[in-house]
Amino acid sequence: MILRQIQAHLQAIYRTTAPDVAHFQIDAVELRSVLGPHARHADEWVLVRERDGFVDLAVFVADVHLQALETTQSLAQAAMENFAAFCAATEGVSHFLMLIERARREEPVSLLELEAQAEVDKFVCARLHHPSFGETLWKRLFLEAELAEGLSSEEIVRYQEAGRLAGGFCAELEKAPHVDAILRTLRSFWRESGAKRLDIMRRLAA
Repeated sequence: MILRQIQAHLQAIYRTTAPDVAHFQIDAVELRSVLGPHARHADEWVLVRERDGFVDLAVFVADVHLQALETTQSLAQAAMENFAAFCAATEGVSHFLMLIERARREEPVSLLELEAQAEVDKFVCARLHHPSFGETLWKRLFLEAELAEGLSSEEIVRYQEAGRLAGGFCAELEKAPHVDAILRTLRSFWRESGAKRLDIMRRLAA
């Protein structure tokens, strides 16, 4: 299952652990039962509910993307041949892992940080499978990507800022001399507080 492959890849990158994302996956019918029939269409949702000291999570990736990914034999192939589906799935898993991590640490996480981390994870997952395509992948994610229709003005600003911050961070990663240096940077970054992480990205994106 592709979501599990993405989870395993991200967990190896960050040296972190989390429950199996497949156990939290919901389909379109279940999504509508929670959000209602008039919810905005999206390729991916991660739903969060906190109550009585516990956090409930649910992960949705649109069927069209899951079906496209079923035809691929590996993450490397998905990143090249089904890029939109690869990005939607990676975004959902990225959000899931970060929410699990912050719940474990009992630390807050902002929507901006979640979105910026997802953009970083899309780039890193694809780039580590295709090291010679780093510049091409960077352009696809941070220069050529278009926002979905129907976003609120607040969402547009947040997604644009997340892309800007992640783009600066990933451009800096591209300067690393080898994969070990990239992984050291990513693992150190993952373990910083939310405020420190955003400070790092803002400095690199300036």
